[in-house]
Amino acid sequence: MADLLLEGIIAYPVTPFGPGEEGTVDTDALTALVDRLIDSGCHAVAPLGSTGESAYLDDREWQTAAEAALAAVARRVPAVVGIADLTTRNAVRRARIAERAGADAVMVLPLSYWKLDEREVTRHFTEVADADSIPVMIYNNPATSGVDLSPELMVSLVDRVENITMLTSSPP
Repeated sequence: MADLLLEGIIAYPVTPFGPGEEGTVDTDALTALVDRLIDSGCHAVAPLGSTGESAYLDDREWQTAAEAALAAVARRVPAVVGIADLTTRNAVRRARIAERAGADAVMVLPLSYWKLDEREVTRHFTEVADADSIPVMIYNNPATSGVDLSPELMVSLVDRVENITMLTSSPP
């Protein structure tokens, strides 16, 4: 596994949709947005995080957005794809898709909706990390996931799971 160093400005693009109630992911707008972010000097791009509405996209929309964003990044800067889903199985599936499409890392939330204990949270992150070979970033966002990971748990995960190498946190 290659070392991934993230520093500077990490841009979190929105996921644009076309017009109408049945709008689809607007890949042209997403490509233009990613190009603008990189041309403006960001040091990494993180599509499908909270601002990219990852948790609210169906499987087809999520895959379209991930593949379009990664194609637009085209390895000009590191890309960290947000993984959010209600099940570990689907988070694993999304992590594999992101890796195949060229992600440098994935950013993983704990499962939302259900209140998980530390053993369950550990299992979730470990299964996602074991599913691919790219680095995993723990995303502690209690306002979004409903779970506030303790600093001790996050350090334990980084210590115990080889490719969990980063963490980011948002205020509760």
